[in-house]
Amino acid sequence: MKTESRGRDRLPEEKPPVPIAKRARWFAINVLVPVSDISQVGRYTGHNVARLWQRIRTVTSCRAVDDYRPANWSQAVADTGLSASTLCRHYRFSLWIWWGLMWLTALSAIGLLLMLVTAGGSVSPTGWLRIGSVLLVMGLLSATGFVHALGVNYRLWQLEAQRVSASEQGGFQAFLRETRWFRRVLTAGLRR
Repeated sequence: MKTESRGRDRLPEEKPPVPIAKRARWFAINVLVPVSDISQVGRYTGHNVARLWQRIRTVTSCRAVDDYRPANWSQAVADTGLSASTLCRHYRFSLWIWWGLMWLTALSAIGLLLMLVTAGGSVSPTGWLRIGSVLLVMGLLSATGFVHALGVNYRLWQLEAQRVSASEQGGFQAFLRETRWFRRVLTAGLRR
């Protein structure tokens, strides 16, 4: 009981006053510096968002500032400065790179998924999350390869059909209508 009375009899200790310089330093470090950093990030982000918005507007308008529309196939090939056979060789090389990326990542993702299914219950929830993230990235890489391979197949079709302008029916919609584009992309143009 004596210990309780001693604790009650004590007066609370007064805290020493905090110097104004210390308060000002705390305010500068914790308020002004982050505000400065945030304003710099805002300026940088605003500039990049404005550039991105302009690019989106250009792409969605279907016409670039320097929109190039050749009159016919021979003019388009001549404007490249390369022969048709050289262009075809370059496009085929590019096609094999994108086709390889597409299949390499797709088959690896399928193999990983099969191993995951066989492992089943022995995988922890965080393991599922990690593997799911890896599968998502691999799927996106495979999709990127597919889209680029589709674009290169379109350019190869334009070279083979010798049609590039709208009057010659050399547009992308004509390519999709006239070819088995899906099979052509999956087989790298070996089966049409």
